[in-house]
Amino acid sequence: MKFLQTLLFIIILAIGSMLHADQVDGIAAIVGNQIILKSEVETNYEELKASAALGENITRENILRLLIEEKLIIEKAERDDITASDGEIQMQLERVMKNIIAQFPTYQDFLKVLQNEGLTVDGLKDRYRSQIAKQVVRDKLLQQEVFSKIDVSEYEKRNYYETNMDSFPDRPKMVKIAEIAIKPAMGSETLDQALQEIEDIQEELNKGADFEELARKYSDCPSAAQGGDLGYFSRGQMVPEFEEAAFALEIGEVSEPVLTEFGYHLIRVDDKRDGEIKARHILIEAAISDSDKEKITQLIDEVYQKLQNGADFMECAIEYSTPTEEIDEEVVIDEYPVDQLAQIPQIGTYIKDLQEGEFTEILEIDDTYYIFKNIGYSEPRPYSYDEIAAQLEQIVYQQKQQKAINEWIDELKSEIYVKVIEK
Repeated sequence: MKFLQTLLFIIILAIGSMLHADQVDGIAAIVGNQIILKSEVETNYEELKASAALGENITRENILRLLIEEKLIIEKAERDDITASDGEIQMQLERVMKNIIAQFPTYQDFLKVLQNEGLTVDGLKDRYRSQIAKQVVRDKLLQQEVFSKIDVSEYEKRNYYETNMDSFPDRPKMVKIAEIAIKPAMGSETLDQALQEIEDIQEELNKGADFEELARKYSDCPSAAQGGDLGYFSRGQMVPEFEEAAFALEIGEVSEPVLTEFGYHLIRVDDKRDGEIKARHILIEAAISDSDKEKITQLIDEVYQKLQNGADFMECAIEYSTPTEEIDEEVVIDEYPVDQLAQIPQIGTYIKDLQEGEFTEILEIDDTYYIFKNIGYSEPRPYSYDEIAAQLEQIVYQQKQQKAINEWIDELKSEIYVKVIEK
């Protein structure tokens, strides 16, 4: 049963919910009109104790405290008539399933172990549906009563920085890497073909076809396997053209064809929450023609020859990189920790041995041509406030969040009857 123990632990981490034992062997606590069984405490204790990640840090007293808090929140939600819709439960189920599947080398490995335990994916979902429903309700209540009221001011961030700056690790030695990146543009012929395909799909939708099925059938995006599902995202996570169109849609509305650097999209918004939207899309890529690619190959060769003849790297980067109208020095320079260069995806192998002033050969990565140059180093030093402002906000927010939750739980204890049964 080691697999089930692992799954239970993963689900506990993923949904913050406790498992319930089947047998009745005594009452550990009473919360409102709910009871907590001693067996619930023991089952959770044994499950978490078996995990190497938690080990001896877990006690029965802590388990009981967490179960009491969970019951308090559920009791409050029932009193306030807060519920979870089938759609919300299903969405959270899918999110939890992704977290579980990610623990396995491949999806096939996951299915094989499930089969060995006599379970199916749907069976696993059904087993934990009630716990996930409670978690959805819990999250909605916490958002309404606690999280929506938390704000982090500039003063709080700066005060935390100044008070704790001696405890922050130094910024490591960094290397500055400049790049020239030239991507072939999509030709008018391939664009016209992609537009025709997306308009044909749009016509099928207008006749009543299912968006998800069409995404699975036609979309060139890896999300096609999930019916085009992109999950929740906020502004700044997608390319501007896609983002502008998506955030202008109402729930259930499908966009007109949207052109981005990837091709043409049809976008449907499925949900909105707190500055985020959940969307699906169908992508028809506009393939790059051989003639388009040949033009770019000639251009990158010319640029490389200029560099070898002594041309200024930054001037070439700003003049030739794609898209030229958005390029400045900040865009073409990145900094990386020197001791982590080899681990940088795709480019680490090529830049890790560059000496200061050296540049690479022409590299082709994902249909884009690159030349990288080591333009210098910066020595270890303390982080400035601006460099870690985002992390400071998270730290302060988490501290305020935990304090607010504790205070709110104390308020609930004064509203809702709680009695711990002595051993």
